[in-house]
Amino acid sequence: MKKQFKYLAAAGLVAALLLAAGCGDDAKDNKEVDKPDIKTEQKTDQKAKPVVVRPQDGKYYRYPSYIKDVTKTPKITPEMLKYIDDFASTLEFHPSYNGKFVNDSKINNPNEKYHAIYLYALGPKHNNKVKFKNSKGKEVYQHQVYTINMQSEAATDKLTSVLCSIFEQNPDIPDGKTTYVVRKSFD
Repeated sequence: MKKQFKYLAAAGLVAALLLAAGCGDDAKDNKEVDKPDIKTEQKTDQKAKPVVVRPQDGKYYRYPSYIKDVTKTPKITPEMLKYIDDFASTLEFHPSYNGKFVNDSKINNPNEKYHAIYLYALGPKHNNKVKFKNSKGKEVYQHQVYTINMQSEAATDKLTSVLCSIFEQNPDIPDGKTTYVVRKSFD
């Protein structure tokens, strides 16, 4: 009995070594393994959530993190993009803005006839720690703010107006000054 057990153990060891070396039954390797059916149950009382796509940032603008749905923002057309790029490429931005305007544009009413596109950024001279008095005796902070205001027709996305401006207020200009770089209306 001990002899038979030794032969059986030796045969088992040889078979195990051959299988480990890849000399096993090829028919087993080619056989498809049945995967268990995985069913996902959806509750009928819950509504399926639509897929929300975040608006795409541009070269010189980004959307704030709270704007998560592209359908809630006006479309930025190539014509609008040209005005943004032309204005932004001439500016120096505050370090916190990383060379980009913040696009704070939202569609507030689905039935609106015109969309308002509003972008803003701070300039390098903007400093909330520098305080001084204006001509009215009111304490104000040093400002340097860039804005782009555009309006487009909601139905066609056609651009109807563009206003690019720079607002500055500092001890040399205590009452503030706005420079309009671009001011256009289209008929």
